[in-house]
Amino acid sequence: MKIGVLTDMSGPFSHQTGPGSVAGAELAIAEIQGKIGDVPVELVFADHQNKPDVAVNLARQWLDVDGVDLIVDLASSAVALAVQDVVKEKNRMVIFSGPGTDRLTNDACSPNGIHWTYDTYATGHSMAQAVIEAGGKKWFFIGNDSAFGRSIVEVMSGAIKKASGEVVGEVWHPTGANDYSSFILQAQSSGADVLVLANSGTDFVRAVKQAREFGIDGESLRLVGPAISMADILALGPEDSQGLYYIDAFYWNLNDQTRALTDAFYKKRNAIPAQAHAGVYSAVRTYLAAVAELKSDDAKAVMEKLRNTEISDAFTPAGTVRVDGRMVHDMYLMRAKGPDAKKATDWDSVELVATVPGDKAYRPLSESKCALVK
Repeated sequence: MKIGVLTDMSGPFSHQTGPGSVAGAELAIAEIQGKIGDVPVELVFADHQNKPDVAVNLARQWLDVDGVDLIVDLASSAVALAVQDVVKEKNRMVIFSGPGTDRLTNDACSPNGIHWTYDTYATGHSMAQAVIEAGGKKWFFIGNDSAFGRSIVEVMSGAIKKASGEVVGEVWHPTGANDYSSFILQAQSSGADVLVLANSGTDFVRAVKQAREFGIDGESLRLVGPAISMADILALGPEDSQGLYYIDAFYWNLNDQTRALTDAFYKKRNAIPAQAHAGVYSAVRTYLAAVAELKSDDAKAVMEKLRNTEISDAFTPAGTVRVDGRMVHDMYLMRAKGPDAKKATDWDSVELVATVPGDKAYRPLSESKCALVK
């Protein structure tokens, strides 16, 4: 058997996915001593450079020539949408952990794909509801000009309007932008009381640091990151991240299992797992268990098995895979502690504010555009 981690190894999403996603897959494979029965499980990985054409070529090579059974992670939404089509054509499987676009289980859903970790509907919808309830009425978006960023803004704008909030402006930046000053000035002059950074990775980190330089402290103008994880909080440091609210699919200190995974990951990477890393671990672990029980890696059979399996592991206490390919599980509203908070460990930098149940976090099937939903 072969499992391929197709990810961003050195670009703007590499600290959220990349080598950490490879490590997550390695931990899952190590739990079964690297084989199913007498069949060895081999792990391969590649850097798609956030280019859909590069990713498609790598995926075709893996599926046509190298015999890869499962592709995981993907990191970029544009890459994920392109690779999903290839995997469907080849009748193999792909499980997404890094990309955020909710199209993967909505209008672009596939019988061969599962979206495991988070999506823009869950993060955007949950964040909008929570912040509006806390008094955030007027919203301004600085968004990544991509399928990922536009999906976040679309979802959050809808949730904001439903809750009687107001979107007072939106601006767009390319991936890898260096200067956000003009965007931040527009936000400050818009009258908004919530500034949403609808981006991730190094784009998000740069934007937050520049917002702090312009005096945005998260008080009069709340600073919200709907598409980030604890990896971004650690990259920012306690001063710049203080008070920042975000939605995460994985909380390292939730229970004994999450702490055990964090310890094992830390021994491999000298870092703690971000949500995508924990998601890859969980996806690979669950996939291998299904293959072992079925004694088959037939994509249709494994997908059917996973749709009838309750997932309970170090990623989620209880998860289920729906017909549209969405793995439904709880999401967590988190807040960065800041430099003066008491910490149990060097990475104890966030606190759990609220748990959003899975059936409240993800798009209901009644609103789905997925052709698999009857």
